[in-house]
This record gives sequence, structure tokens and C-alpha cells, in this order.
Amino acid sequence: MKLFSVFLFLFFFSTMIHAQESFPKSWLGEYKGELLIYGVDSVKMKIDMELKIGKTSNDSIYDWTIIYDFKGKSDVRAYSLIVSDQQKGHYKIDERNSIIIDAYMHNDSVFTSFFKVEESVIIATYSKMGDSIFFEIISSKSAPVSKTGNSSYKEEEIPEVLSFEVNGRQKAVLKKSH
Repeated sequence: MKLFSVFLFLFFFSTMIHAQESFPKSWLGEYKGELLIYGVDSVKMKIDMELKIGKTSNDSIYDWTIIYDFKGKSDVRAYSLIVSDQQKGHYKIDERNSIIIDAYMHNDSVFTSFFKVEESVIIATYSKMGDSIFFEIISSKSAPVSKTGNSSYKEEEIPEVLSFEVNGRQKAVLKKSH
């Protein structure tokens, strides 16, 4: 009976430890799917996409490799995911070419970065549900298409609001393969 109790305790303890794993450990693995690149109103292009998230010898750095395969030609982006402040959900994607992009984890399931490259602003989001990661990029020119507000309305000061045209969208459902 004591042996059974010890076994039961160890089983529940190991289950609790596993359930408490958080990002990035809970996302480790290889994910594959098809990236859809949208034009104004339809899919312009489809590309095979892979995301590999792996451990390194440093507990604060993970491999974050994105592979695009277009007509048999692979484009490998071997990045590093750096844990900056896990309590605050702050991470960094190091592209290993002097570009380091800040990214943030929310609710241990939505990983987002928001950055500007030349004249474009980009939001990249990875959302994990079960054994799938939903990837999406939304991009826009950094110059607004309109400015509204910046006025008074019924004794209330209205702030200025800038609107931007979305000129790019990419989406993929990546399913865990390993």
C-alpha cells in the first residue's frame, strides 16, 4: 500500500511539474504548415513554413528557427530567442545580424512583436492552441492615411487618432510534428 501511495504521489507531482511549464519550454518542438501571403482581397502566394524552437546550453537562450520553402528552395532564418524578463513576459528575437526585436508573451499563449523597418510597421503574432501555433503578420506603411480627433466634443478633449492602411498580411497554421 505504501509503495502504491508513493507511486501515486510521484505520478501527480510529475504531472503538476509538466503542467506548470511555461513559455518558451512549453512551446519546444518543430511546427510545420503552409504560409498564406495575402494581396488586397485574396491569397497571392502559398509557401511551406516551419518553426523550430529548441533548447541551447544556456537556459536563457533558445533556438528560434524559421524555414520558408518556396518551390524547393529553403530560406532558413536561424534566430535566437532570448529570455529578457520572463516575469514580465519580455523576450528578444536576435536575428544574429545586429537586429534584435523585442517581443512579449501574454497569458502564456500569445507571443507578439511590433516593430518598424524602414517605412513599414509590422506586427508579428504567434498564438499557441494545443499542438498548433497560429502565425500572423500584419504590415502597414508608417505614414498615416488619415488623422482625426484632436478636438473638443461636448466638453471633452478628444485625442488625435491616426489611421493606417494595412498593406500586407500573412497567416499560417503550424502543427507540431516533433
